[in-house]
Amino acid sequence: MEKDIYKIIGASVKKVRKSAGITQEELSRKTGLDPSFISHIERGTKKASIETIFKIANALQVPLEELFSQIPRANSYKDKNFSFGKRIEMLVKDSDEEYKKILLKVAKMLSSKK
Repeated sequence: MEKDIYKIIGASVKKVRKSAGITQEELSRKTGLDPSFISHIERGTKKASIETIFKIANALQVPLEELFSQIPRANSYKDKNFSFGKRIEMLVKDSDEEYKKILLKVAKMLSSKK
């Protein structure tokens, strides 16, 4: 899983960089990092410290958490130590309001059919 995390972060860096129209060389100048190191980060073949990822996020003008947003939560919602309500909350946390309203309607319908 550890190597996958670095690949996921690297893919996020690359995606944001490309969507901003910035080359690896430009990102290198903005961060003070070697262009080959940036290439390794984007491919997930070298580990980057949180400080380095922070520099990259600043250079790309995105919140740090955006570069971590694609990392799975390791099925934490399945943890039996969480209450049922907490597990539901974790499942829908990032859903839009319309989706949450639909789920609430379904839950109400199911609870009325006891």
